[in-house]
Amino acid sequence: MSREAARAGFETFVDRTIDATRREFSVGRALRGSGLGLGGTAVDLLRKNADGLERAVVEPELATYRRRSLEQFDIVLEYVDGDAPIEEFADELLARDSYVEALRPDVPPARRRAVREEVLERLARLGDGIEPIVERPETGFWPAVRAAFDRDDALELVEEAFPFTGPLGRHRDAFVFAVELDPGEFVGGPFAAGLPTGSIEYTDEAIRAMEAAERRIVRETRAEVGRRFDGAP
Repeated sequence: MSREAARAGFETFVDRTIDATRREFSVGRALRGSGLGLGGTAVDLLRKNADGLERAVVEPELATYRRRSLEQFDIVLEYVDGDAPIEEFADELLARDSYVEALRPDVPPARRRAVREEVLERLARLGDGIEPIVERPETGFWPAVRAAFDRDDALELVEEAFPFTGPLGRHRDAFVFAVELDPGEFVGGPFAAGLPTGSIEYTDEAIRAMEAAERRIVRETRAEVGRRFDGAP
């Protein structure tokens, strides 16, 4: 069986999605209502150092998301290889889930359970979707896809198994994405010493950027399916 092909395809999808999220994410929008308690002038100064803020806020978060996603996918592959239900892998999968990590502390238990169940359902759908690829001997993703699926089934895999933002959209107010920041690290001059450390919450911008990135990459991957299957549009 070829885990290699499935992992290569998933890793490409994750990397392309992360690149698209990085391009979509706006530091300026994230700073609106940031909760830093700063005056307008200081916030303007932070916006002028958007590159530094991107390195401090966006890059580490995306790197963490990538690492967790790939670790989680390795567990999904274990689920695919065995006969146990997805619930047997729940603790390991949820411990590596960025959405579960981002749940607000005050989210009611029933809502928390609903999010966790949706995450597991999505991962089970992903595992079931890639199983025909894992069963192929090919080590390359697209050769395995073409051997395992027809065009319509490949499109269904892209549209149903790969998308990841569903829980975010359905439970938008249950999540918080935030980072502690010392503005003095990014703002030079006479203002730097007097700026308080605070928290930047960028939940709305993170969800907006991820949803836009997902739409883009799914659209591009659909187009690639068409090219891979007999050059169809």
